[in-house]
Amino acid sequence: MSTVGALSSAEPSSGSGSQPDCDELLRRYLNIYWLRPENAFWTVLRSLAWRRIAMVPPTIDLSCGDGVFSFVHAGGAFGLSFDLFQTAANLERVTAENADMFDRAADAGYRPEVTRRPAWSIDVGTDLKATALSKAAALSFYGRLVQHDNNEPLPFDDDEFQSVYCNSAKWVRNIEPFLREVARITRPQGTAVFHVKLDTIARYTLTPFRAQLGDRVLELLDRGRLATWPSLASRSEWERRFDAAGLEIVEATPLATRTHAHLWDVGLRPIAPLLVRMTAELTPQTRLAIKRDWIALFVELLRPMCRPDFDLFARECEPAEMQYVLRPR
Repeated sequence: MSTVGALSSAEPSSGSGSQPDCDELLRRYLNIYWLRPENAFWTVLRSLAWRRIAMVPPTIDLSCGDGVFSFVHAGGAFGLSFDLFQTAANLERVTAENADMFDRAADAGYRPEVTRRPAWSIDVGTDLKATALSKAAALSFYGRLVQHDNNEPLPFDDDEFQSVYCNSAKWVRNIEPFLREVARITRPQGTAVFHVKLDTIARYTLTPFRAQLGDRVLELLDRGRLATWPSLASRSEWERRFDAAGLEIVEATPLATRTHAHLWDVGLRPIAPLLVRMTAELTPQTRLAIKRDWIALFVELLRPMCRPDFDLFARECEPAEMQYVLRPR
């Protein structure tokens, strides 16, 4: 699979203008991530940081996944009947083998209920997984979808894009060649927005309490995540990498704190497969009623956490994730 989809951005996209307020944005993300509410508040933090940066065509979303994050960020919304857990698979293997419950291709019945189209679109989306791209194609949000491994050279021309977005650099093993490729495909006056996790996130966990909790509890919480993030690094190392790749830092903004990381580290991740199985047994009417109440409750619970400076610790520490706005030097 190389490319799918046929749509292009017609006009510049912007982080300004009519934007949903924080509660509405949280509701939109909870609607799709409701059984993993910790993912909802993290995506809100990303969206709030990113909305300040204009996305001027031609645009590319590197490692776009199923596309729903960027779709909602751009102003889109889904009906209550749609969420990512309806097509979850590998549930019996999630805990035992760290399988990805979302690694399932869209079938003929995959028709997300769109209640609001985004205010803008993205010209190109890429991802390693054909299963994710098949879902992104159903959104009619990307002009072109390209299956690509970011450990290999990007299949695009020099200076092809004015705006680049990426929140998945942590999965790239060959990180420095990848960053050089990003510099190559970005126009001289263009912008690359990166959301990068710092290596502090590996410390902002319950690992220091291994003696009290035991290995098995930590295994159930981690589920092999850290092993799949080979490019985690300190803030200074990320900035060295950007500089070495020929990317000048225009802006560096802390996006998530140690407290965010601790909350996200536990969340509902360990029981998510069981929640998916349980909700699948409900009638559609009962599922929707519970989901509606669930979202309303978690909007109240998570509202205070949807600030990039939310931190319950007295001593200031390095953030868990940063937003970098970059341009080729």
